[in-house]
Amino acid sequence: MRTVFWILGLILLPLGPSQAGAAEPAAAYYPLQPGMTWEYGVVSSKAGAGKIAVKNLPPREIDGKMVTPREWSMGGTVRYYLVARDDFGVYRYGELASENAEPTVITPKVYYLREPVDKGTTWDIVTKMGDRELKVNLTVESAAEEVKVPAGTFKDCVKIRHEGTGRSAKDGETTAITAYEWYAPGAGLVKSLATIKEKSKTGEASETLTYQLDSLKP
Repeated sequence: MRTVFWILGLILLPLGPSQAGAAEPAAAYYPLQPGMTWEYGVVSSKAGAGKIAVKNLPPREIDGKMVTPREWSMGGTVRYYLVARDDFGVYRYGELASENAEPTVITPKVYYLREPVDKGTTWDIVTKMGDRELKVNLTVESAAEEVKVPAGTFKDCVKIRHEGTGRSAKDGETTAITAYEWYAPGAGLVKSLATIKEKSKTGEASETLTYQLDSLKP
């Protein structure tokens, strides 16, 4: 469960027509309209299959910054993330323990998408997975992918590769992640594939996760 939320969390405007060969701005691939809802089918090589729902809540102002709370729910567990935008892209501003709780602000910023959203753009983030701090590199591999998922066929998708490693300060366990995400203009994240490998003194383990968009409500 923890891994499922972490990956998808790492991993979600008015739009004009897209132009051939030109990527949309980051905001186009990460819609934040209030009430917009996504449902994903999740398949784990360890935990089987499940569903996860994501919903944009009304925006709010925190310390002079407008942010959009996003509600993530799966199997009775609910989490809240705060998403914001700036001139550099779309990023995770913070987290909430409950919908009306005081926010925990994340520093440095964890960017989901960076400008320009086009092939070759690359950036680094630092994030947490349990007690492990992971350093992850993200690279845009394409801005013209076609993706078929249960919710339909999406064109002009951006494909992003994630490569990251981390080590537990507690027991020395290492974690390596390789993931791919596809974002569609006006729809956001439509598909994600991730492989997580962990190594400890007792051996090695791996998990593969697949997310596909089942439905989208504007």
